[in-house]
This record gives sequence, structure tokens and C-alpha cells, in this order.
Amino acid sequence: MLDKDQQQLLQSLLDRLTPEQKIWLAGYVQGLTGRLPDAAGAAVASNKPEVHIFYATETGNSKALSLSLMKALKGAGFKAKNNPVNRLKASDIPKNGFSIFLASTHGEGDPPESAVKFFESVRGAADGSLSGLQFATLGLGDKSYQIFCGAATDLEKELIRLGGTAFQEIALFDVDYAAHTPKWVSQTVDALNTIVGDTGPSTAASSFVEAPTVRTGKGYTRLEPVAGQIKHIVNLNDIDSNKQTYHIEIAYEDEVAYSCGDAAGIILPLDADGKEQTPRLYSIASSPSVHENEVHLTVALSTYKKEDGSIGYGVCSKYLADMKEGDALQFYIHQNQMFRLPPDDTDIIMIGPGTGVAPFRSFVYERSERSASGRNWLFFGDQHAHCDFLYQAEWQEHLATDTLHKIDLAFSRDYDHKVYVQHKMKERAKELVDWIEGGARIYVCGAKDPMSHDVEKTLIEIISEQKSLSPDAAADYLADMAEADRYLKDVY
Repeated sequence: MLDKDQQQLLQSLLDRLTPEQKIWLAGYVQGLTGRLPDAAGAAVASNKPEVHIFYATETGNSKALSLSLMKALKGAGFKAKNNPVNRLKASDIPKNGFSIFLASTHGEGDPPESAVKFFESVRGAADGSLSGLQFATLGLGDKSYQIFCGAATDLEKELIRLGGTAFQEIALFDVDYAAHTPKWVSQTVDALNTIVGDTGPSTAASSFVEAPTVRTGKGYTRLEPVAGQIKHIVNLNDIDSNKQTYHIEIAYEDEVAYSCGDAAGIILPLDADGKEQTPRLYSIASSPSVHENEVHLTVALSTYKKEDGSIGYGVCSKYLADMKEGDALQFYIHQNQMFRLPPDDTDIIMIGPGTGVAPFRSFVYERSERSASGRNWLFFGDQHAHCDFLYQAEWQEHLATDTLHKIDLAFSRDYDHKVYVQHKMKERAKELVDWIEGGARIYVCGAKDPMSHDVEKTLIEIISEQKSLSPDAAADYLADMAEADRYLKDVY
């Protein structure tokens, strides 16, 4: 029913319409209502309880799945909401109704970067503090890691310790999850219907279940890699550098597509004992529009000192660094829905020291090919300008053609004191906030610790100072940007 104000507004509109316009409007409204599924009315009329869906995501898979689940629940007559756990605390979890947790695992059993504080809150909560909670848990992971779906299994144990009761068995899915999750969604809706006695009218949940919007098939998981061949490999560092950072171009013939922001998973040979080794992920540095049938990587040779004093090397970086042109290898595309380019008219601020610059090479080439009107601003840092300025000639060319509008550089070993990208951000504080207030998106790529944490701390300080906000309010401002997909991180 319309309230009094809505009725007056509608009547005011009708009074200004011609007879022909009224006929068109009647048909338009009829068309809208005719497209609504029967379940829409059922959801309103249903007495079923609310279901809270919480997701912890690194690359967007859990988020996409939460949307499919929410649609199925609403179609079955439940009230449903989905929310990220980014700012959720254990004390915020509703004890009434039902809660469903979808958690991806990052690396060896860790929660996604955006969910770390939530997991800390859950671990710090008192025993029994969530007594009465009825919940279910789903985990997404990768069986090539020693700890499979560690984030989800840890969360399940903690929720039980806090007094929660699982209304169905935990579900754990490997990288081919998209083929299995529609069945899980239907089973979850059926389980809830059984618990509540199906007290209201509903439509079959299966008619609302959608597979997550990710590419599937050959080339998109470690289970079905594609063949590639080294087309070109070169050390980007000069002779005086302490580092070896390789630009590697992999050519392929299979029909596999990727987007800017995705990573390539490198399949390693069997180890000395004949066992499979965990694939390693590298941010893709090429543009799908510019570098057709090629994937470019920016790979730093990882070194460490062994107990006997000799130098050891990272398994995959050494494997790639030893490659020669023409050598064969296998890889797959690891999709990252949470690190995508914005619309072409949106400004972007890219913060990527070291090999963290890789996806931004992809971004700038792609935006150039599209003739995107949005401006591009890069913050890059490394040790020495004369030998560690990765892709220097390319950035200079992008600057000359106005594809790259600004670049700020921090070379930590070229000064009496170390200078990092966050120091350059401080120097550009006012302009940074001007860009942010103009709708710019911020992207951060590179080392999780300490770089990404230092950059986030600096952003909060800049927002606090430039907008005259308290530190807590500035942190909330940045969190709001993250929830609006305007502050995006790809850190490792």
C-alpha cells in the first residue's frame, strides 16, 4: 500500500500526463509486475525468519556465492541479507534467526586480508557468548596447500566454542567449487525449510540457484592448466642492483581469457620425492586487449640464507628465472573479481612498489587501448633509481602520451634516510584527497606486511588531516570506500 505522501506524489504525476502517456504508464507497470517471480510475493508474505549471510573474500568468489545464496533464500520465502565481515565483530553476530558464513582461505590456512580483524574478534570472544546462534559454514580453498580451507574450519570451531549450533555439516570446496555450490545452496535452503517447518509459501529454491559468475573449464584452475611457451625473458634490474626481477612473456594457443587484475598460477614440476608442488600465483602484467594470447609476469627471484650459510632460492621464482625462450610450462588463470578496473571515466590511484607494479602495467596498457578518459596516477618504489626502476621506459612513454598522468617515485636507498611510497603519498596529501573526493579508486598491490599496512595507516592519516576527521572517522571513511569497491588490495 502507498502512504499518504506517496499517493499525493503519484496523483501529482498523473495530473501532468496526457491520456496517451497514462496508457503507456499502465502498460509499463503491468510489464514490471508481470516479470516479477511468484516468489517475490511469497517472500513478503512469509513468516520465515531472517537469515544473515556473512562472507570473507579475497578475490570475490565468496561474495558472488553469497549473492546466489541470498537470491535462493528470498525465492524460498526467507528474509535474507548478505554482508562482508570487514567491519563485523563477534558481538555483532545476531543470536536470533540463522547465520551462514562463507569464508575463502588465503595462502596456508589464513583468512582473507579484509577478514583478519573479524577472525581476531571471534578468537577473542568469551566462551558461550553466542549461545543460541544457529549457523552453517562453507569454505573455499585449494587442496594443493597443506592446510585446506583453514579459515572456514577454524571459524566453525570458534563459533561452536562460543555456543553456536551448526544446523548442517560444514561444506569445503576445492578450486572447482562452481560445479558443486549450486547443489549446496539448494541443500542449505532445504535444511532451513525443514527446521522452520516451511511455515510460509515458497518457490522451489533450485529455480533461483545460479552458479557464481566466474569462468570455468580448461585454463581456470590448477586441475586443468593450459600449455604455454616462453616467448621472451629479461632481467629488469641493471648490473648494480641487489635484485633480479624478470619480465617473462608466456605465449599460449588455447582459448583462455583473463581480465586485468587476474593472476597466473604456475604449475611446478614434481618435487624430488615425486610429489606435486603447490602452484605459485603471480599478478598478470599484460593487457588482454594489447598482448593477445600472451600472459606477462613480473617475477622477483626470491633468495634466503640457509643454515650452512649458502644461498637458497624460492622454488617457483628460481624455476621461472632459469627458463629460456622456447621452454614449455603449464599455467592457469586465477580470477580476482575484487581487483578489477573501474569504468573508463573513473580516475585511479595505483600504489605498487617492487613487483607490486605488475598489475598496474596491465591497467595502464588496457586503459590506453580503450582511450579511457579517467586519469591514472602511479606510486612506485624500489631500492635504487638507476638500476631498480622497473619498466622505466614504458612509464616514460605513457607519461609522454598522457596515458599516465602522474607518477611519484620512492627509491629507498638513494637518500640519507629511507624513503618509501607512503612518504611520497604524504607529500601529495591534498591532491590525493582531491582525487578521492572526485571519485577516484585506490589500488594497492605488493607485500602484505609491512607495505600494505603502512600504506593503509598513511591513507587514514592523510584523510584525517585533510578532511579534519578523527582517526576513527578517517578509518571508517576508508572502510566505506572498500565496501564501495573504491579501495582495493591485492597483497601477498
